[in-house]
Amino acid sequence: MDDQVRILFIDDDEEDYIITKDLISEIPNRNYSIEWISNYQDGLQAIRHHDHDVYLVDYRLGAYTGIELIREAVQLGITAPLILLTGQLDQQVDDQAVEVGAADYVYKGGLNSYILDRSIRYSLRHAQNLVHIQHLNEELEQRVEDRTRELAVAVKKLKRSNDSLEKQIEVRRSTEKALRQSQRLYKAIARNFPKGIISVVDRNFDFVFIDGQELDILGLASKRMIGMPATDFLATEEKGIWMENFNSVFQGNTVAFEVSIGTSAYKVNGVPLFNSLGYVKQILLVLQNITEAKKAEEEIRKSLAKEIELNELKTRFVTTASHEFRTPLSTILSSASLIGRYTESEQQDRRDKHVGRIKSSVNNLTGILNDFLSISKLEEGKIKNTPETIVVKEKAQQVVDEIQVLLRNGQQINFDFQGAEEDVIKIDPQIFKNILINLLSNAIKYSQEGKEIVLGIEMRAEQMKVRVKDNGMGISDSEQVHIFERFFRANNAQNIQGTGLGLNIVKKYVDMLGGEISFESALGEGTTFYINIPHQIEA
Repeated sequence: MDDQVRILFIDDDEEDYIITKDLISEIPNRNYSIEWISNYQDGLQAIRHHDHDVYLVDYRLGAYTGIELIREAVQLGITAPLILLTGQLDQQVDDQAVEVGAADYVYKGGLNSYILDRSIRYSLRHAQNLVHIQHLNEELEQRVEDRTRELAVAVKKLKRSNDSLEKQIEVRRSTEKALRQSQRLYKAIARNFPKGIISVVDRNFDFVFIDGQELDILGLASKRMIGMPATDFLATEEKGIWMENFNSVFQGNTVAFEVSIGTSAYKVNGVPLFNSLGYVKQILLVLQNITEAKKAEEEIRKSLAKEIELNELKTRFVTTASHEFRTPLSTILSSASLIGRYTESEQQDRRDKHVGRIKSSVNNLTGILNDFLSISKLEEGKIKNTPETIVVKEKAQQVVDEIQVLLRNGQQINFDFQGAEEDVIKIDPQIFKNILINLLSNAIKYSQEGKEIVLGIEMRAEQMKVRVKDNGMGISDSEQVHIFERFFRANNAQNIQGTGLGLNIVKKYVDMLGGEISFESALGEGTTFYINIPHQIEA
């Protein structure tokens, strides 16, 4: 407490005063002062002067009791709290103290600084509350009196306008009847409004009217919502959209917007409702469930995107096929024509040369067709992942043996297998073979003659790591981001036959196996592809 609290101790025993004074001094952080009066009459006289904030009154005051002193003080209109102190616990004395108006009843035998401080503080607060309540009562009585006078004046005015009111009541009855008929029609329209809600909102954003079949689907009751804020039924992230459009309609604008309520999408049309003075008092909101329409729109959008993608694929296919088929077909045609001219036995080496060119061109055509067939099947989902348990080294060696026919002069494949001869993995054997063939044929195609190609396979506990390294032309940094895109051909590979589909196919195969593919490349230094395939691949 900042202000000093003045305490008057009324007790005929000076020793009790000294003890009480000591207890007061022990109370921390309180600004208390205490004075002592030893008899009933002087104590009553001091109370009449209202000089103290709290009165501590002993039960025994010579021929009198503290109960009598408190009763008389209260009758004099004392509002400061009077606390009765007694040397013995007595329920009857306690009840008498409460009855005459004592603020508290304290037993000396258990008195300490804490109890004394608490009694003083609580009594002061109680007294303050009583004074405040008394002031409030006085103000209320004054207001009632003022209001009574105002009502008397109003009654006189009402009497004077009674005749006019009777006429107005008749008009109002007719208006209300028409309004009820209008509301019934409005409710019928809303109730039969399919997959929607019709509502009217006032300027406080409270529902004045709301109904519609969609309320049943949302689990909402029309009667419960009338008078409630429209914003109570909106998700937090949607409130901004609603409030912005509400304000626009109250400014006289017609709005249309889309929102979500729960898992459903709605189109909302807001229309201002003007009164006779041209003031927008309410707005009409019509909500239409467009969830199915949105889903259908999304499906159409996806189908259109897929169709555009397929048309682009067809166009690229025709363009690429026309370009890539031309060279091997021309080679086959020219070599076939030239073979017919070499009829002599000593011309066998020339015939063999052209036969080799025809075989090489046929292999090129086969590779191109395989790429197109593979990408087509992958796009259509016709290729399924069917895992089998295979011996890894054996299967990879078969691929290396088959690919030998594509090697250019001086090229060789170095097969580096790190694992046991019998190591196995559960994997789709055809997908595994296609991955190796694509990577190795690319390495052969983009490496110069005489260069080494490395196929590395490392068997680990959780996965199989595949590495294919060439010493070819490499890929520029700016083009590496496109390396797995369909039909992509690096600028330095334009003169090398290919469809630009091989690595895209490999990427799709690796994804089907739940694996990962990455690469490192630098111009003039070659390219290395890394593939990690986990064990226990499921179909």
